[in-house]
Amino acid sequence: METSEKTSNALAKLFYFMQGDKPRMAVSLVLACLGEALGMLPYLAIALLAAGLIEGTLTLETAALLATGAACAHIAKFFLTWHSSMTSHRIAFKALRTMRESMAEKMARVPMGEIIDTPTGTIKNRFIDNVNVLEDSIAHFMPELPSNVFGPLLGFIIVFILDWRMGLASLATIPLGILFYAAMMRDYQTKMETYVTSEQHLNSSLVEYVNGIQVIKAFGRTASSYAAFSDAVNDYHDSTISWFKQSWVWMAAIRSVMPCTLLVALPLGVLFMSQNTLSLPVFLTCIVIPLSCIGPVMKFAQAASQIAVMDACLNVIWDFLGTPELKRPTKRVELTDEGFALNHVSFSYRSGIEVLHDINLTTKPGQITAIVGPSGSGKSTIAKLMAGFWDATDGCVNFGGQDVRDIPSSQLAEHISYVSQDTFLFDMSIADNIRLGCPDATDDEVRKAAILAHCDEFICALPQGYATLAGEAGGRLSGGERQRIAIARAILKDASIIILDEATAYADPENESFVEQALTELVAHKTLIVIAHRLSTIQHADCIVVMDEGRIVGRGLHRELLTNCPTYARMWESHIQTLGLEEGACK
Repeated sequence: METSEKTSNALAKLFYFMQGDKPRMAVSLVLACLGEALGMLPYLAIALLAAGLIEGTLTLETAALLATGAACAHIAKFFLTWHSSMTSHRIAFKALRTMRESMAEKMARVPMGEIIDTPTGTIKNRFIDNVNVLEDSIAHFMPELPSNVFGPLLGFIIVFILDWRMGLASLATIPLGILFYAAMMRDYQTKMETYVTSEQHLNSSLVEYVNGIQVIKAFGRTASSYAAFSDAVNDYHDSTISWFKQSWVWMAAIRSVMPCTLLVALPLGVLFMSQNTLSLPVFLTCIVIPLSCIGPVMKFAQAASQIAVMDACLNVIWDFLGTPELKRPTKRVELTDEGFALNHVSFSYRSGIEVLHDINLTTKPGQITAIVGPSGSGKSTIAKLMAGFWDATDGCVNFGGQDVRDIPSSQLAEHISYVSQDTFLFDMSIADNIRLGCPDATDDEVRKAAILAHCDEFICALPQGYATLAGEAGGRLSGGERQRIAIARAILKDASIIILDEATAYADPENESFVEQALTELVAHKTLIVIAHRLSTIQHADCIVVMDEGRIVGRGLHRELLTNCPTYARMWESHIQTLGLEEGACK
């Protein structure tokens, strides 16, 4: 779903997510309005009963008829309102699903940096809190707002028809209520935006605090870290109180003034009756019917605040759905080979700081290309550009003779298996996590991939074997075990190009051996692009590319770079010294 429609109207945005359900919402609206109209009949019956009692003209049959009519009207209102509410709730939950599915689909199409740079709390707020708030807007606000207008409007029309003087008297307090309402709404939009921003900051701070609690405790940073979270709580508290303080007084004034329909109507009605210009039944009807309008009018008075909340929440969703995407075609293209060619590639993140400068690099099918360099030199960025996670700011990344921007994402993904240092497993069975590499794979194929990745043994030792849940983000497994599961997933995919982005960076010595054996199975007879920090693992590569500060400062074979590239020579010397220290520690 694309948000190509240009609109700043909250209701228009809401209807955008209700495409196909507008007729059903219209039915819900009509039912709610009919329910409000029927809800006035009991008040009319009370007025007629009271008039009959006072005048002494009420008979038992008339009283029974009026009581039965009032009861039937009340029952009919219940069923109409119930059916309206059920219809609007079905529409609401379908619209909420559409919102979440649209955002999930959008996440797959925006640059990876957009997701990485967004705090987890903000994403959680976008998907859960904002969407949940909108449930009330669709299920209740949409049908009830028109009915809360229709009911009082119908009531006052009836009063004006009976006696226009009483109609004007009943409306006497409305201007004062409108004045108070306008005062309450002063700077409302600004305060609402501040409230939503502080709430999002609170969510982000909470998620960060909870996720980092182990580090906080380990380094004794409880006070400072809690202070940051506490500041976010206080900011949310202050913005909320500031907003409510302005609203409370005026809302109390509105609640006091709006129900006072009798303040003018009652004495004027008595005056008109004393002059014999108003009959008792009409007088009582003109007094009782406005009383039935108080509830709907008060709900309508709160409608603007509901619209502001709805608009603020919709803007968060709407802005994200409007995020520029990685533009990719849907029609497959013909590829000449399976080699990459980066031509004068430069790249900047959203901050605008360029991290790659005029990169020219070619990889050949069937060969091992290693990219090395100091931390922050741009190695992983090149790998992500090859995988299509980002688009180059300048220049182009070609694959198989085609610019990757002209290749459908699904077609590019068919050729590449990407294994990074940050392995993620979903909270589903181990088998299903592996099967992500090939959704149609059989259980035997899944286990074969696990055996090749050297993880079958520890999987079988788990309580439920391959059916064991991996836990949130794979939390039930060690880092090395998660890495081997990810490699099994890549083996099952059986792509012809393997990109290893420091895949053994976080493995402990025992697991590293298993991981390296698994990688050997993965890369057999494949084109390999490896981002490495341990130079001993890539010294036999067909081509080693040396990066430093976002530029290529050397390329060639291991022995050539030791002589011709000072940066590589320093890195190799440092690596050898580290290996010597590790060996000494082992002894």
